Amino acid sequence: MPSQAKRNLIDNNSGVSPVIGMILILAIVTVSIGIIYTAGIPMIENAKLNTHIRIAQNSFGVLHYDIEEVVRSPITGMGTVRTTSISMDGGSLAVMPDSTGIDVSYNGGTASFSLVPGTISYEYKGTSVIYENGAVFTKYLTSSVMEMQPLIYAVNMSGNDVGIMIHIINISGINSSTGGIGTGKIKTSMTDDGFNNIFTGKVNSVAINITSQNYKAWERYFNKTLSNTGATYSSTFPSNDTVNILINNPGSGIRLSIHATDIKSIAG
Repeated sequence: MPSQAKRNLIDNNSGVSPVIGMILILAIVTVSIGIIYTAGIPMIENAKLNTHIRIAQNSFGVLHYDIEEVVRSPITGMGTVRTTSISMDGGSLAVMPDSTGIDVSYNGGTASFSLVPGTISYEYKGTSVIYENGAVFTKYLTSSVMEMQPLIYAVNMSGNDVGIMIHIINISGINSSTGGIGTGKIKTSMTDDGFNNIFTGKVNSVAINITSQNYKAWERYFNKTLSNTGATYSSTFPSNDTVNILINNPGSGIRLSIHATDIKSIAG
């Protein structure tokens, strides 16, 4: 049986509490750091990404307005050159005139018109804001959302006719791009070709074929635009990046107008 002195030593807890307290503090700090790394930092990065994309969306809203001013300039007399600033923040800005495509045919394909509208895009960590044929899109990894509408309309007209107006914004020139931090700029001007009236008349059917990375967003836009008219329409996807819209107006007709404006945009 241990002596009284040994029993007193065993029962003495004076050195236990500080050690346990230190172990608990270290455990709490370790767990807190782990939570910050596994949850906090991704949340901060996601918030930073969303902020950059919102800024880019606002800048492309200005770009959308500036290009419409260039398009209207022969009528308003406001001039034919606009420079739009884009906050880069480590992203990349590119003008690609040879991307995308739109084909419009009518009267069962007896007549057609084709252009390659091109794109202006800002890309940041896998998310892009894109100007394409008068519309602005946000493209995520798995989907695209149209943020601003193009100059393409469908309305009811007198005599049960349906009016369809298609104004194509054609970006011409050469590929250009810039990246890094600071401010990027898009300079837009009217080309010598300027505004062209391609076709105006009454037809019995219209087929619109769009090749674009945003093809599903285009399909949703046409469905929404045509749903309030008396026209019948259908959409198909001939390939992974193409949508075809077929429009008819049984018992009446379609008043179709196709216009195109050639502009030159340069990223720098």
